[in-house]
Amino acid sequence: MGEAAVDLSPRGVVADLRNELDRLVAGLDQEPAIKAFKDGSAEKDLYVAFLVQTRHYVALTAPCLEAAGRRLKELGEHPELADLFFQKADEEAGHDILVDDDLRTLGLDPEATLAAHPPGEWITAYNSWITAATNGRHPAAFLGSAYILEGLAVERAGKVAKALVASSNIPKIADAVTFLDLHAEADIGHVDDLERILANLEDPTERDAIVMTAAATRGAYLGMLDEVARTRATAH
Repeated sequence: MGEAAVDLSPRGVVADLRNELDRLVAGLDQEPAIKAFKDGSAEKDLYVAFLVQTRHYVALTAPCLEAAGRRLKELGEHPELADLFFQKADEEAGHDILVDDDLRTLGLDPEATLAAHPPGEWITAYNSWITAATNGRHPAAFLGSAYILEGLAVERAGKVAKALVASSNIPKIADAVTFLDLHAEADIGHVDDLERILANLEDPTERDAIVMTAAATRGAYLGMLDEVARTRATAH
């Protein structure tokens, strides 16, 4: 019998991305930091460490969207997608400020806190990857990261925020989950939109770049959570 044919259809790409998202959600539920957020055992320093690392990658979202749009224009490819990237960059601008607001609510100075806690190894790796991808031969690769992060927000951000508010003893926590709450609501329709866009991309190499970036994002996010938990544990 011959080897099974590899599904290179757009639907196959969506299935691959969904698989990456499912693997991320399953892995996330096993992470000590997320378990602590859910069961009320998380202390302030753990949540702050999570917010800080989140802030370090979210700050790159709008610039990378703009870079991907410019690169597509340079290549003369997917003009509609390029325009969408520019639109999304405008929508995403300022989302990092939501994290700053959450840090202030917790009684911290965002600038000083971020300066004292630079990006960890996994977020440094992710930021390097996504910057290279959006400026490379296949800037549409950003769609892989967008699918993973927006899908994760829909699947878990709201649940984690509610659990933190319901069970955590962190002072003022009810007013310090604005980033999680916003993305739980704002990203609901974004995953469906991304799947429609992906259905129009036919270049197998481009689709490979998208799936590869999704996998890199999954690995980096889980690595970040593990790093956050270990760093916090070491500090005690």
